[in-house]
Amino acid sequence: MTAPASTKTVTRARRTPAGLFGRLKNRRGFGRRAVVALSVNGLSSVGNLMVSISIARGESLSRLGQFAIAFTTYVMVIGLVRTAITESVLAARAEPAANAAADGARRACAIAVLVGAVSAVIGILLGSPYLAIVGLALPGLVLYDYVKAISLGIGESRVALVQECLWTGCVTAVVVAALVAPVAPVAIFAGWAVVGAGTGIVAALRQGYGTLPGWGLDGRQTRVAATFAAQFLLTKGSAQLALTGLAATAGVAVVGALSAARTIFGPVSLLTTTLSSLIIPYLARSRPTTAGTRIRTAGPVIALTVGLVFPLVLVVCLLPDEAGRAVLGDNWSAARPLLPLFAVEALLAPVALVAFAGHRVQAASARALLIGGVLGPIRVGAIVAGGVLFGAGGAAATMAVIAFLSAGCWWLSYLLLDVRSNQRDESDRGNDRSRRSRELRR
Repeated sequence: MTAPASTKTVTRARRTPAGLFGRLKNRRGFGRRAVVALSVNGLSSVGNLMVSISIARGESLSRLGQFAIAFTTYVMVIGLVRTAITESVLAARAEPAANAAADGARRACAIAVLVGAVSAVIGILLGSPYLAIVGLALPGLVLYDYVKAISLGIGESRVALVQECLWTGCVTAVVVAALVAPVAPVAIFAGWAVVGAGTGIVAALRQGYGTLPGWGLDGRQTRVAATFAAQFLLTKGSAQLALTGLAATAGVAVVGALSAARTIFGPVSLLTTTLSSLIIPYLARSRPTTAGTRIRTAGPVIALTVGLVFPLVLVVCLLPDEAGRAVLGDNWSAARPLLPLFAVEALLAPVALVAFAGHRVQAASARALLIGGVLGPIRVGAIVAGGVLFGAGGAAATMAVIAFLSAGCWWLSYLLLDVRSNQRDESDRGNDRSRRSRELRR
């Protein structure tokens, strides 16, 4: 029996691949979002840099240390929420996407409220106004980052651009006002936190996201989120532990030189982090199952990401001494020799980031935790040893070597990830296509 013409058309359409035009269209869409992400991160870097410089120039060393702890707390919580909650929304192909994003916002807010309350109490008890301010503003700041990441990844990217323009504009006004009138540095920081938190809450409400804390995940999903959170804490925690070990063994001056160089590379790191919100949904659309398809899918993403990062890295490495001293003051002389080594680390970070995004798409939380658990102790021991033996240059060189090791481990794991499971999935999809074909013929 011959199938109707309409049936033949449907069958041919299902057999016809997307083709080169479809792949190029997806890559152009990724490129447009990457350009918006670059603009958003540029604005964010400007705002954060203005606040950091204002506080560094106006506070004592002890109060500057309080600011550093508070800002590190903010960065750690933002990264934790992104890894555990935001990236799961970006990686999942849930329908409707708006509901998934709204539920994710409530989970992000739950983590932020819990950590924020603890941070505020500790800040008050220790007499650190910076940590207390961060703790109180953390729910709004986390919602701000959540809305930005979702907008750049799968939503309307202009939402992220508008809210970043608003925050940076207000921060600029506060910093300029502090130049005209005597304003305490902690007041500048409070203005930064309040504007960011308020913008985040308003943006979340306008997008229809939930702003009341909630969870709503089943046991398996909670375990996956917790495992990725543990992997993030192992990775970032080991980096912080390495700096603590350096301070205790090689001296605070070594840590200061590394921190100064890291400050110069702050915009590069921020750009790399935000690009993850674009890479994850891009890989989630195709979910490549074999090593060859993963290389063909992720290769152009790596080329584009490194292409965006490289000019910024080059600008930092060629920064004139006058500009470097304007930002770091006398610390510029200690940071300047370390910039090429930090450049190697910055260029390898996107390579590891793409492979990690593949693990996130496949929900390979146990594998990610294993890699983090193996690399963490190596990172701590090697950086401390390099700093003790060769000073700041040795520690920076060790960081570059570990960046090579990290990128290699993540990619080897990604290429070998779930091979048997993928073969079963392909077999199941083939059986489904055969059943549909038989039903059409009948």
